[in-house]
Amino acid sequence: MVSDGTIVAGQVRYQLTLMLRTPRTLMAGLILPGALLALQLGRVQHLGQGAAADVLAARVAGLVVLGAMSVAYLSHASSLVVAREDGVLRRRRATPLPSWGYFAGRIIATVLLAGSLGALALAAAGTAVTPLLTSAQGANPLLTLTYLPLIIFSGGFGGLSGLPHWLNTLMSYLPAQPMIDAVTRALGHSPALPARDLAVLAAWALGGLVVSVRFFRWDPTRPRHARSAGAGNPARSV
Repeated sequence: MVSDGTIVAGQVRYQLTLMLRTPRTLMAGLILPGALLALQLGRVQHLGQGAAADVLAARVAGLVVLGAMSVAYLSHASSLVVAREDGVLRRRRATPLPSWGYFAGRIIATVLLAGSLGALALAAAGTAVTPLLTSAQGANPLLTLTYLPLIIFSGGFGGLSGLPHWLNTLMSYLPAQPMIDAVTRALGHSPALPARDLAVLAAWALGGLVVSVRFFRWDPTRPRHARSAGAGNPARSV
């Protein structure tokens, strides 16, 4: 008998290896935020020492969360859709590996690579939205349409003035802004996160996991024309 800890540890190692061998994951999660940070350094040098430190901390926090969202939400969700549409998830479900062990390994590996506990909320949300993504080709554009405005309006690239009050309130209930606050506090040597921000992240993590358990699809989505062709040709439906 293999222990639960051995199952999860094996899956974590396997998933980390897969992600580290994927150039897109490294580019989106590590290289792109680092390049954007280098550009930001030149823009804050003209500020006073204290002001420059505050601005730089805010920019670093935003880019850290950008990288975490790229790995834990965008790459995680899109890779799940690709695995589903290629039949990988269906074949894996037929193996002795329990479903919980597979997802525990994926999510823990994602959180470790993203380097932020808030990535758990993002990975849970990314898993929850996969039933809405019916094709691997359309996954990345649709996911980008959700995560890019979220990081912008949450202040990931710097504060935005003149935003409606309702929009600022909405962002405070979504994962990105609490994560940016947490990283900013950590850079300012104040690691304590307000209870409200912790509650928001915990709610997204729990809600995403509940929705995933209820609605996650293991089988590929067959196009409508393929279903029609299969119904009209018994040989193809076998």
